[in-house]
Amino acid sequence: MSTKKSDVVQIKNPKSGKYVKIDRSKGKIISHKKSEGPYKGVPVARKKKK
Repeated sequence: MSTKKSDVVQIKNPKSGKYVKIDRSKGKIISHKKSEGPYKGVPVARKKKK
C-alpha cells in the first residue's frame, strides 16, 4: 500500500503559513510541517492555468 511519489504534493497553508503534504489520489492530507520551510524532495502544487 505505497503511494507513488507523483501523487504526493505540498502546498502552503495560508492561515498557518506552514506546508502541508497532500496525497492527490486519495484527496487527503498526509502530514503537516511544524518547522518553517517546505519539505525536501516533494513537489509544490501550482494553480492550474485556464
